[in-house]
Amino acid sequence: MDWSQWYVDDADHVAEGCEQGAIIYELRATLDQLACMHRWARVYIGADNYFSWMSGQPQVKVSPDVYLLDDPPPPPMPRSWQTWRPGHRPPRWAVEVVSDDWSKDYEDGPAKYALLGCTELVLFDPDAVLGLVRNQVRVPLSVFRRGADGALAAVYAGPGPAYSEQIGCWLWARREGYVVRLRLSEDEEGQRMIPTRLEAERAQVAAEANRAREAEAARAREAEARAREAEARAEAEKRVRELEERLRRLERGQS
Repeated sequence: MDWSQWYVDDADHVAEGCEQGAIIYELRATLDQLACMHRWARVYIGADNYFSWMSGQPQVKVSPDVYLLDDPPPPPMPRSWQTWRPGHRPPRWAVEVVSDDWSKDYEDGPAKYALLGCTELVLFDPDAVLGLVRNQVRVPLSVFRRGADGALAAVYAGPGPAYSEQIGCWLWARREGYVVRLRLSEDEEGQRMIPTRLEAERAQVAAEANRAREAEAARAREAEARAREAEARAEAEKRVRELEERLRRLERGQS
């Protein structure tokens, strides 16, 4: 095979656009939260790092937008991964956010990631989510899974949700207006979406604030109840005094 067609120079690396960067950031943050929830201790979640797998052809490489690998080496992490080096290994799970040069993602991506040794590859196509494509090859979500022969076979292609075996979650292509995101859910219905850490922290702060408001409201109700009780007791005591005084007047009149 002429490997030169897959050569990638560092100078060829193109920075992602603002929306692609936001998609990557949010997905990585969600994956971080998932790892925290399930206490995945020996994993590394990265983004936009090169992986090469042939020592004789180091220019043949891929750069997943988000990836998960097991048993990472101790820090500091390398700038790029070369799987023939000790402690370097392929990602178990990788995501490519389809770029303007979409054909390389669909046509070359699965073959490259299969040779790298990736177990599961996800292609997320924002333009397909937005309905901006007319090519039937392009769909919002594509999932490729490693088979016994080592190849990455397509197991899903469509709008989603799609199940990911490697992270045990459902993949959701979410759209709000012209903003699209790849989100993770614990259920197929999307009722238990995995939050980002920031979302989780905000939810925790909101829950604590709500509990504080409820506690304050309960204290206010208790104080109001005590005040009403004290008022009723004072009124009752006043009535008793009035009756006692009336009784004394009656007794004096009789005498």
